[in-house]
Amino acid sequence: MSFTTMKINNITKYFFIFLMITGITVALPVMAQEPEEKEEEEDPWADVEFPFDDETLLTFFDANQEVSALNRQSQELIQETVEGFGLSFERFQQISRAAQMGALQDGAFTSEEIEAFNAVAPQVTNLQRENQTMVQALVEDYDMSMHDYRNILMEFRRDRELQQYVSHLARERAREAILEERRREAERKMEEERQRQEEEENN
Repeated sequence: MSFTTMKINNITKYFFIFLMITGITVALPVMAQEPEEKEEEEDPWADVEFPFDDETLLTFFDANQEVSALNRQSQELIQETVEGFGLSFERFQQISRAAQMGALQDGAFTSEEIEAFNAVAPQVTNLQRENQTMVQALVEDYDMSMHDYRNILMEFRRDRELQQYVSHLARERAREAILEERRREAERKMEEERQRQEEEENN
């Protein structure tokens, strides 16, 4: 194996490590836009227990919305960087997999493609490292550790019922916020009316 091939294999291994780390943070779909359901007379979740409390799940939901947006931006930047070296992102991934399997010399890739990959792979790794640092900082801003975040995310991905429950919590919180805003608006109007009446009486 040549020095260049060894270098590519090492870069690709490092790249895949970071891809695995950052990849688990983008699985949660955006659920805040789901249509509201009619309120049921009985709580369907009354007898259901989950390993996380409601506050933790809502914190996870909020953090993940920002993490997902951050990861999308990072992915777009990575694709732009790869394409700037004359490779499509799909081709970059194909070369990465081939390098991981030690199959770069089977003639599937041109020397120009391998050279471009060798040049851009360190930049991709750096971008992924920066993204992971930002993700960790963002999650910690919500007073949640990455360990807890990943544990909840893995449980969320495998448990359809938990997905539905988190969606339910987010909808209920949004509904309560709307009701609270309406209450404040009603109080404001009542106060304005009271002041108007006082002014009329004084005049």
